[in-house]
Amino acid sequence: MTTSSRSSSVAPWFGAVVVLQAAHLFAVASSEPAKLGLVHDVAGWLSGLLAVGGTLAAASAFVSGDYLRKVWGGLTAGAVLSLVSAALRSYWLHTVPDVPFTASPLLPYRMVVVVLANIATTYALVLLAMTYQQSGLQPPSSPRSRALWAVTALAALAVGVPSLVTEVRNLVSGQSPAPSAVISLASTLADMTTIFLVAPILRVAYMLRGGKLAWVWWAMGLSGATWLLYDARVWLAALLPGDEALGAELLRTLRTSGLVLLGLAGWFQRSALGPQKFEAPEPSLQASTGTP
Repeated sequence: MTTSSRSSSVAPWFGAVVVLQAAHLFAVASSEPAKLGLVHDVAGWLSGLLAVGGTLAAASAFVSGDYLRKVWGGLTAGAVLSLVSAALRSYWLHTVPDVPFTASPLLPYRMVVVVLANIATTYALVLLAMTYQQSGLQPPSSPRSRALWAVTALAALAVGVPSLVTEVRNLVSGQSPAPSAVISLASTLADMTTIFLVAPILRVAYMLRGGKLAWVWWAMGLSGATWLLYDARVWLAALLPGDEALGAELLRTLRTSGLVLLGLAGWFQRSALGPQKFEAPEPSLQASTGTP
């Protein structure tokens, strides 16, 4: 199969991500402020289920002990826990709509779930970024690759450090409930790690260009890049024309693309491997070199 035919075969899937993202954007732009929570809730359930389905499909393509089984197992755990977190908020939204979730007795439970989700996802992404080293295919260093590392590192710091400072200040001063502050801190640290790891992920995607496995890495890299824009939504909203609050809500919809692209990467991984499962960690890793 040629590179152009492979590109055309995956184009509809990326197109579906664009359609889902556009639908979420349109729903937010056309909704009344009082219904924004419900719109985000519906989109969160749909994208969360797609993320769980895709990562689980990838994890089930490997047998116990495979290196990539650990990677996709961690991503599946993170996706499932994120869905549990969404379920807690969704339950409160529909049962006690007049009380903010920050005043809910479910908040400490969500804090535990979010922290565990971020730990699982971060661990899996670190393993993912090390996949090419484990397989012996380390992309050569170049000025372009070093520049990409520098850009992603600066982006992670620029997005994360101000948020961390604000969240620590709120935690110390008591301006926000302790569980909320811990949730924000855990999410920010995990997202900073995700942004930083975009560089090695995209390097491997470029190295594997033209092959099936490259699309796994491209989807993962795009997912990480989407979280960069999502985390920067507060100050990016100030740069958009129109109402700043609406701009922040529109940028909040990028969570849909971040989760759906993660699920799509999982399905690409499953498709690249086919129905065959590998019998030992070494062949599995070699056959899946450069994949998440």
